[in-house]
Amino acid sequence: MENNNSDKIRVNTYTKIDDSEEKLLDEVFWSSLWIILFFVFSIGLKIHFFAFALFIYFFSFKFQKNLLKNKNKYEKIKELFLINNDNLKNKYSIHLGTLVKKHKKDVDVLTLYNQVRKFFGFDYEIEKTIPSQKLTSSKSNAITPVLIDDAILRQHCALMATTGGGKTELLLNSYIESSISKGSGVFAIFGKADNSMLQRVQSICATFNRLSDLHIVNWNPDKRGKFNSNTINLFELGASKDIITMLTSIADLEGNDDGSWNGKAKLFLSSLLKVILTLRDANFFLDISKIDKVFNSTNKFEEYQKHLVKLDYFSFNRLLSETDLLIKFLLIFDEIYETNKNEINTKLYSKFIKIIEVESKNNSSLSHLDSSVKNQFHNELKNVVIMLSNVPDWEKLKETYLNGVVTESGTTIKGIEAVSLKYPQRSGTFYDLSVAQGLMDKLVNFFDSFAPILKNVNSDLNILDAIDSNKIVIVNLPGQNKIYSPILAELLVSTLNLLAERRGKDFIPDTTTLVILDEINSWLKTKNNQSYQIGDLLSVIRGLYMGAVLSFQSDLKETMGSIDNSQIIANVKTIISLKLEDVELIKLLNSKVQKVEKITLEESMKREKNLKKSHNNEDSKLSKSEEDFFKPEMLSNIKNGEGYIIKNSIASPFMAKYMKQKSLYKTAKDDVVLNRYVDVDVIIKKQIELGV
Repeated sequence: MENNNSDKIRVNTYTKIDDSEEKLLDEVFWSSLWIILFFVFSIGLKIHFFAFALFIYFFSFKFQKNLLKNKNKYEKIKELFLINNDNLKNKYSIHLGTLVKKHKKDVDVLTLYNQVRKFFGFDYEIEKTIPSQKLTSSKSNAITPVLIDDAILRQHCALMATTGGGKTELLLNSYIESSISKGSGVFAIFGKADNSMLQRVQSICATFNRLSDLHIVNWNPDKRGKFNSNTINLFELGASKDIITMLTSIADLEGNDDGSWNGKAKLFLSSLLKVILTLRDANFFLDISKIDKVFNSTNKFEEYQKHLVKLDYFSFNRLLSETDLLIKFLLIFDEIYETNKNEINTKLYSKFIKIIEVESKNNSSLSHLDSSVKNQFHNELKNVVIMLSNVPDWEKLKETYLNGVVTESGTTIKGIEAVSLKYPQRSGTFYDLSVAQGLMDKLVNFFDSFAPILKNVNSDLNILDAIDSNKIVIVNLPGQNKIYSPILAELLVSTLNLLAERRGKDFIPDTTTLVILDEINSWLKTKNNQSYQIGDLLSVIRGLYMGAVLSFQSDLKETMGSIDNSQIIANVKTIISLKLEDVELIKLLNSKVQKVEKITLEESMKREKNLKKSHNNEDSKLSKSEEDFFKPEMLSNIKNGEGYIIKNSIASPFMAKYMKQKSLYKTAKDDVVLNRYVDVDVIIKKQIELGV
């Protein structure tokens, strides 16, 4: 059996070697208990000077112990690059817990009966042994609080622990509570589908009077099929390319043959999304309910601008499924490009134009470009509609739709009915298009499955705006749902990527935004061998005043791929390991800390006999070797909340901060009361409609 007397040397319990100053002082101190007895006798005999000398001599050991304790504290803080709690001029941002000492030796737990047998030298039985690696949170065992500032927080942290090892407790009681208390923003994604966790976050917000800042997106329905969640507009989350990738992935239109039905449907969906997301990015999307009013107006560009709204699911679904509406939508832009070409390009490509204006001063190849030469942004979608119809080209469709056809009875018919009459096909003029529309059932089912969250005209709050304004956004995912968890993961990673794009290097907030990705083994899994490139994202957001904590319980290679796993580990400067059983993660931890030197006492016995007596000669020697710092039992046998904090290749015993929040609810399944936010744009629009 072995004992850890320091973080760097292990020696067998039966050797006499000791490298611990604290232990030496401790032994001298307790051996000086005889001095207390002499002190009492001196007082009794009225030898006051001698008594005073004994008093000073005795308590000098306690003074030295305090000096040594402070020395060890400063060394630990320096080794781990933590914040010293004696000098908080540079105020800390997160209180993680407390650094503690290990037991000085293995402790045998005996029953009273066996203690008596041991005292009198009889054989006794050991009930259990507490290894030297075991930690305790007793006051005498504490070294110093673990305090980190925003700079350390932005270096990111990997939190490893087995199920029930205390990950969520540490996240709630340290990271989330500290961030909420100092007014920081939080974007936390939990994969446990745990309603009580939402309640506890709300209790923390109530404690610090920040309930109005809390925004919950809960993708887990309760047993009644009810979603206790704030609403979001999916088309506000992510860059255009990310939303296109996500929605085509949800539609599950994969296929190698571009001429297949799936290939045609995927082309139609991506072309439609390019058009509407271009309009979204320019804040120039039309209220689809007003499309006839715009279509029949004499100045479509002017009328169009009177009915601008945010892109939402209902508008997208109507353009996706109603062919007549889609054609009207495209014809409106055809006419606008004829009458207001420069104006529409200025609206759609203002950012692009600014880049050209800046670059053209120093780049002759760009000097000839202006806003009027941009291609019509809806050309691709027009071509796809023609490809999926029986109409020869767009100009013929346009002419027939607008001018109509004359029937045998002399009646003029316009619109889509006229196109169907002039270009008939046995199964319908737009048969291929209708098939493509019918293949979107998986996409529609996704929105239907989360209708209370996704199917809304106006979301409670734009998540990106919320994070930038230091709100507390908590996302609760169905990590056990193998169908939707990868889809939602893609959506949320897209959100983080867009947030990084929005902030840019010149964004300087008051505090660091905390980003928590909890239980990433269950929901942040690769799909079709594609990586989410979380490692790259971590390296980017570090400079954008965001600090990430990634929580997991098993090796990430299988769930996220070896490349992304390596990048993640390379980008986290702090590792916290609580109770842990995964062998691969323990190997990873050992690769992150220094080896320990093991000193073993080897003894051999020689017996020599002569006629008179026999005697023993003992030969002993010390052997040195190196071994891994962490042994499996060091992490698997500890209590919940106990563990190690690892920084700068140093591992130090650690007790996580724990405090049970008082819940605002009677049971863990009670509905969380949600805050509803009102969009300012909606208020202004309503005021205009009412003539206020």
